[in-house]
Amino acid sequence: MPDTSFVAGESLMLFTSGREGNFDIYTMDADGTALRRLTGDPAVDQSADWSPDGLRIAFMSNRGGDYEIWVMLVNGRGLRQLTDNVAADGFPRWSPDGSRILFTSNRDGNLELYVMRADGANPTRLTWSPGDDIHGTWSPDGSSIAFTSGRDGNTEIYVMRSEGTDVVRLTNNSALEGRAAWSPDGSRMAFHAYRDGNADIYVIDADGMSETQLTHDPAKDRFPMWSPDGRRIGFTSDRNGDDEIYIITADGTGLVRLTNSAGLDVLDSWRR
Repeated sequence: MPDTSFVAGESLMLFTSGREGNFDIYTMDADGTALRRLTGDPAVDQSADWSPDGLRIAFMSNRGGDYEIWVMLVNGRGLRQLTDNVAADGFPRWSPDGSRILFTSNRDGNLELYVMRADGANPTRLTWSPGDDIHGTWSPDGSSIAFTSGRDGNTEIYVMRSEGTDVVRLTNNSALEGRAAWSPDGSRMAFHAYRDGNADIYVIDADGMSETQLTHDPAKDRFPMWSPDGRRIGFTSDRNGDDEIYIITADGTGLVRLTNSAGLDVLDSWRR
């Protein structure tokens, strides 16, 4: 069995799970141990992200009726609602310096990317596209944002400056592609794509020049996330019949299953 002891107790995974019959936020050590449930509301809590200082967690929840962005302390306490409107706000990601939160909203009609201060103030729209723009994520240095968009008629991965300018399309395939995740050094991105009729994990250089397929399973492999040291990639797969969290090395080898539950498990964030 591949050695994963270097991460045991040294890095933490934040993930969404339906294992208790409802979608809630959990943490675990990166070897799959020390499971802890952070939310327990009857509503849906999902798509969580740690603040850079490791003290807070942003997530989306419909506990107030519609999906909004919420923040809590890492122990699940100190809950605070950041957005409040009749539209859906979701998929929050902290900026590397912790001062802002990137999120997706349909408050102006279709799904676009917005950024606000970490306290919820001054929401600003970043994208203006007739197609949906979702799943934005900051580059490690905060200068760029990768996101998924259907603006050209097909769902692809794009990159833009953090202020919303200089949009560049990275992928160009007729299949659906989504949920980009930057490597810790900012040189590559992992994403999933349905190019062979099922979803697999791919890695592409940040400039779009070189691309590698990492998984080749007939199941659905989705939602990749890099380990803090860049040596591993976590993802969700239903290859054993249920959606669980797995990790592989950055070259696609050394598959290890981390979760084993009856509900969907999706890795949202991974930190030291």
